[in-house]
Amino acid sequence: ELIHRDGAVGIIKDFCASKGIEIPQGADARTNLLEEYRKGYLAFTEEALRHSAELSTMALHEPATVDQSAAAASFETEDEAPQTAAFEEVAEQYFEEKLRGRALAPKTETEKRDALQLLSELTGRKPLSELTKQDAQKVKSALLKLPKHRNTNPRTRGKPLAEILTMADLERMSSRTVNAYLGHMQSLFTWAVDNGYADSNVFNGLRIKASRRAQSDGRQAFTAEQLQRMFAELTDPNSSLVNKDMHRWVTLIGMFTGMRLNEIAQLEKSDIRSCDGVLCIDINEDGDDRKSLKNTASKRLVPVHDTLLELGIEAFVERRQSYSRSRLFHELTYSPQNGYGRNAGRWFNEQFVPKLEFGERGLVFHCLRHTMVTRLAQAGVDETVVKALLGHTQSGVTLNTYFKEGFLATQLHSSINRFAF
Repeated sequence: ELIHRDGAVGIIKDFCASKGIEIPQGADARTNLLEEYRKGYLAFTEEALRHSAELSTMALHEPATVDQSAAAASFETEDEAPQTAAFEEVAEQYFEEKLRGRALAPKTETEKRDALQLLSELTGRKPLSELTKQDAQKVKSALLKLPKHRNTNPRTRGKPLAEILTMADLERMSSRTVNAYLGHMQSLFTWAVDNGYADSNVFNGLRIKASRRAQSDGRQAFTAEQLQRMFAELTDPNSSLVNKDMHRWVTLIGMFTGMRLNEIAQLEKSDIRSCDGVLCIDINEDGDDRKSLKNTASKRLVPVHDTLLELGIEAFVERRQSYSRSRLFHELTYSPQNGYGRNAGRWFNEQFVPKLEFGERGLVFHCLRHTMVTRLAQAGVDETVVKALLGHTQSGVTLNTYFKEGFLATQLHSSINRFAF
């Protein structure tokens, strides 16, 4: 009765009907059939229970059928797509990933986009998968012919790239700038290879190898005499070169901290705070959503140099509290490429330093950063402390992985006060 509602009679009747046979009453075949039916039912029940025990859920409807051939074709299409993706599509995916990971400062993003746009123009917008080493060599040759400031120079502004490359008597881009362009192109290809959009990095090994002399011609530190001359003008209330408090304090902070220009320009008043009894500048991305840092190591505390305290930086910050805006240097406007530091940098590089008539080319605001490194190293400050003050990435697992709290503000204070001229 557990097997059939009519019992043994019903089992035999249904079986005979399905097979088109008849088994007479009293025949041994009836007994044998019922015994085999019982064994089969028990085996079926045991298997059903075992299978049911293995399931975490049970579906009470028919499963959806899957067209295996269509699924395979779809997978193949997705797998092959990256190999023929358009240049612009791959470049945008590259930027989207970098920006999602906050791996690009605004200025770096602008430089990268300019370099990759140029690559697209020079190669006729060929997909990355089709670019060869010969194509990369042609791009390098074109970069070596490109003039400085082609987008702002009246002679080249608005002209087709092909025409600009044939123009003579123009100052060409420096090797440093050419290498920067090649570096951005190489970075794109590294990402493209990792993500299946190219088979090899055709820009590997193409950067210009500079001689030691050429390397030494880069950014340099200010001399002690040059620092003294700048300091005298910056602290003279009657100076004809320094007329704005904003210019004065941006430069003084750069001189006595080695901070990057945009790190100073984007400071908020609340970023000047006491830490363990030491007045510090907190370099962070808090507050204004336009604040940015170059890298992870850039987030740091820089103690205020005693000279800045003597010059009245606390009183300057206090005066700024009366302004409704949260930024310390609210006069500085934002530029997508250079952040808040563009106008202060132009004043320093194009007006202040030239009028001091140092007689040397290439002295810009960033040289104050080189100067801080040079003077601290000469004063015997440990390299790891210099890196902590300047926001450079530390070397080795110990400092990068385990030294999360960093140096104490008192340690850094005593070290930064060794900067002198």
